[in-house]
Amino acid sequence: MIPELIFENHRVIEDKYFRADETFPGVYKISQPWFREDSLHVYCFLIVGSRAAIVYDSMFGYGNLRAFCEKITDKPLLMVNSHFHGDHSAGNFDFDSCYIHPYDLPGIYQGFAKTREELLQHAIETAKPEFVNQLRLEDMCEPRPMKTYPIFDGDRFDIGDRQLQVVHVGGHSPGSIMLLDPAYELAYSGDTCNNDTIVTRADSIEQYLEGLRHLRGYTTGIRYLFGGHEDFPAAIIDEGIELCERVLAGTDDHVEYEIPFPPGQISRVIFAAEMTSFYRRKDGKDMNMQYCPDNRQKPPAEPRILTQDPPSPGRVTPSDRF
Repeated sequence: MIPELIFENHRVIEDKYFRADETFPGVYKISQPWFREDSLHVYCFLIVGSRAAIVYDSMFGYGNLRAFCEKITDKPLLMVNSHFHGDHSAGNFDFDSCYIHPYDLPGIYQGFAKTREELLQHAIETAKPEFVNQLRLEDMCEPRPMKTYPIFDGDRFDIGDRQLQVVHVGGHSPGSIMLLDPAYELAYSGDTCNNDTIVTRADSIEQYLEGLRHLRGYTTGIRYLFGGHEDFPAAIIDEGIELCERVLAGTDDHVEYEIPFPPGQISRVIFAAEMTSFYRRKDGKDMNMQYCPDNRQKPPAEPRILTQDPPSPGRVTPSDRF
């Protein structure tokens, strides 16, 4: 947490599965404190306006996030996803609908878990030992058909007292977006720009760089990124641009590390910047990313091929470009 964003005597709301800390007025950072220290912690945000409230990401689906948010506000809830990955969207299905960039839309139906039973097993593997017996199958979010609305770069969510702008960035996933909240000098960033941005699938480093440069044009008044796993000063965006430029020029540190991810596995991955510990850069900067050497340049434009199998998340190229 950024030290200046630690608020004394702030409002806290808790139930068995969730804790919400009010940071700025009407902005709640939601966590799940029963996770083991060595597990992947994730955060989502409840942003309450005068007419509506946005739930930015839905975490793993452990517990009913919608019911918890309804304890905090009686405003209509708009479920908005930063991207499709299961640690950010598996709880969507407790809501009536969700908003997500169309490039990522197929991903939410591929799912973090196919059944409640599978999700419960993930929760058991994540929980502190003393909490395991409190987990209940009926509390797990059950995948089901739901309304899904596409959002596009430049869209604005009007929640009454202010508007929040969608900026498409890509990189971590083809449809990764940030949501800008200038009233509090904030951007809600998901996994779009952090100290372990994974850019190994779908988008190239070149596409990610284009997205970060585009984002930078809208963040002059933004001071903080409220992320899905950690918060950062907005300067991390410029660090990301610099690091992508170094990767494309072949001047990055290009260091291979072994990391304990996915959970229960050890993976060998390449980071663009050298670290002293996970995930802290040797030079003291925040931004770092995993990438594949063969995924630096933008791929050639090709039509999307659809078959009897469900489509995968990915960019769509207009037909006049190939």
